[in-house]
Amino acid sequence: MVRLTPDSLSQKIAFTAVAFGTIALVLACVGMGTPNWYIQYGPKLSGTGYYKISSVNFFYSCNWMNDGTLINCTKRNGNLYGYPYSSGALWMNDFYQRMQNAGALCIVGIIFIAFGTLATLIMALVYFPTWVNLFPPILFFIACLFMLAGMAEGSRYLLYNGYSVNLYQTGHLLTMFALFLSALSAGRIHFSRWTEADINTTPK
Repeated sequence: MVRLTPDSLSQKIAFTAVAFGTIALVLACVGMGTPNWYIQYGPKLSGTGYYKISSVNFFYSCNWMNDGTLINCTKRNGNLYGYPYSSGALWMNDFYQRMQNAGALCIVGIIFIAFGTLATLIMALVYFPTWVNLFPPILFFIACLFMLAGMAEGSRYLLYNGYSVNLYQTGHLLTMFALFLSALSAGRIHFSRWTEADINTTPK
């Protein structure tokens, strides 16, 4: 079998998808690892304005003093909105389970971003049978689904008002761009290989 390489435009599109995927991966990881998905504010005792009381993500929550000093951070099952966690309290148990599900879904989405980015890079450089080129956009598509499902599950209890969720949502948007570009590149590579194969097999 003759090794058919992608044309330069298809490679450029694939490399652009890889760039979007890499940026999306970084933003999603930073957004997932920082606690500012939901921020609770309280009025200052003296003067005007508000200060951050606590901040929460899917894994832990942090408490702050009125001067902006971090007091401590506790695990998801250690302190829920200032109340000691109790599996006997229905709302606390439901909160814990939903945050656990949301965190797991978002992490799986991040993993699929990494796989989709790597698969797109390989697709642009290495020859594969045409049907294998479906995998990079499929991986990005699955990443988008898991990321959206995770944010939807977490929104059942958390009001997203912090910068961490903005980073994660931007990563989700860039993942959709990467999906489009990866699919476009895969289609061009598939079409160009079939075209070249037909030319090579056409009787002179």
